[in-house]
Amino acid sequence: MAEQRARLDLAAARHAVEVALEAARRAGNRVSVAVVDTRGHDILVVRDDGAAWFTAGVARAKAATAALVGIPTTAYSGLADAHPALAELIDAQTRQSLTTLPGGLPVVVDGEVVGGLGVSGAQPEQDVEYAQAAVAAG
Repeated sequence: MAEQRARLDLAAARHAVEVALEAARRAGNRVSVAVVDTRGHDILVVRDDGAAWFTAGVARAKAATAALVGIPTTAYSGLADAHPALAELIDAQTRQSLTTLPGGLPVVVDGEVVGGLGVSGAQPEQDVEYAQAAVAAG
């Protein structure tokens, strides 16, 4: 019998998005939230009422970066700064829009990266806070 791998499903993505949106709303912010699979492909992308038009694409890039690289986007920033050639290689191999902007986190289940979550539309530290709340809500 094949081993069943952990995965991120639509129900979990919806829950995470709602947690992030609610955290942002409590602070008076309107953001976009993206949840992607391990390959950086969309599971769910939501732009809250009043969030800037471009935030959905930024949230998607943050989520994809975290999923594909397996680390928060803030850590990818350090990696990209320290090793620009490696960052260029990762970008070329993934064929995704990767970013070093704060607010992208890998989603990990049983020690395995199963996707990524990105938040965009508030201040950088707030995007990170909302993403952490969503990932922690599991």
